[in-house]
Amino acid sequence: MSNFDKDIHQKEMAIRYCLVNEIVPFLEVNIQNYRELSDTSTVITDIDVLGIKVESFGRPKKIIFDCKTLGKTSPINRAFWASGLMHFTDCTEAFVILRKKASEAHRLSARQINVHLFDEQQFANYGESCSLDFRVDYSYSTSITNWIELFSSVSGNTKLGQFVRFLNSDIPAEKDTARAFRKFLVALEKVKGELDPEKAKHKAVFNYALSIFMYILAKIIHDFRGVVDYEVNEREYEKLMKYYIWGGRESFLLKNKMKELFSNSADSSVISEPEIKSWPKYLELTRKLLDSPGDVQKCILPVREIAFMDIASRSIDKDRFSSRYISNNKRVRQFSTSTAKYLIDAVRLPRDFSVQLECIFDEIREI
Repeated sequence: MSNFDKDIHQKEMAIRYCLVNEIVPFLEVNIQNYRELSDTSTVITDIDVLGIKVESFGRPKKIIFDCKTLGKTSPINRAFWASGLMHFTDCTEAFVILRKKASEAHRLSARQINVHLFDEQQFANYGESCSLDFRVDYSYSTSITNWIELFSSVSGNTKLGQFVRFLNSDIPAEKDTARAFRKFLVALEKVKGELDPEKAKHKAVFNYALSIFMYILAKIIHDFRGVVDYEVNEREYEKLMKYYIWGGRESFLLKNKMKELFSNSADSSVISEPEIKSWPKYLELTRKLLDSPGDVQKCILPVREIAFMDIASRSIDKDRFSSRYISNNKRVRQFSTSTAKYLIDAVRLPRDFSVQLECIFDEIREI
């Protein structure tokens, strides 16, 4: 996260725009090649802030925020670049935040390709037109200092540093939701030995990871609600979910066939995709979430706020914001704690993480 020292104010504005519009922000998202053809992964560019919102019909709305301090490229050429990046990453809109104003002609031309060219003041005014809260530091998430602190907190731990980068880049850039789900569980499994519930920084990483997992589940549940019959029996539900998670019936059968072929292989380089652990509990969790699909995404913000509480200077006003948010929706605590328990069971994390989450919900409720 070395780039956090660049364009900090612009990035904070982009974060706040996302928050007031109920969009999930991701910072410094690295974009890799469409398909890697070498032994080393290549980052071809990065997105300063990527905002994603799971719409009610299931498809995510993705917005690029490009924060620039240098004037080497003309505004309209930057808009063309942003348009190409939008197409490559399946985004629908882009904001290019400039140090200096672009001409009206450039701004109008950019709008034809769904790119907004704003200088800082123009963007601030635009954000405030969405909500007066845009200029207010009302939560832990509205301050980029807390984001920087979270990512800096794992700088001395290689595995946790890689895990946080994975959460921040691979997950939002992944176009296949089921694949993102499988990759998340594998990544968490690899770092479980690094996470100590007695350390505040590690609690922050776990809860931040939980917020990202809630984002993945929001996409899964919105996808699944459109194909599953709510009266379906457990056996049929399990079959449908199994096929979904593994990319369809043919992919699932191929995966099993490959596993069978290589189960006795001496070639250690051949690794089959892992099974979904605690599968019955995952099915139970998703059926619960399907009771109120729209509330799954609403868990992301408060869980991320809880993550920041462990590494930020506590503020009673910001704690009250979380308290009001959680009090206004009983599903937030129910869904968040149930999901945390599933993750802990699936990868065998210390149960103290779940107990501590319950405690912080109790603490917030009393404020």
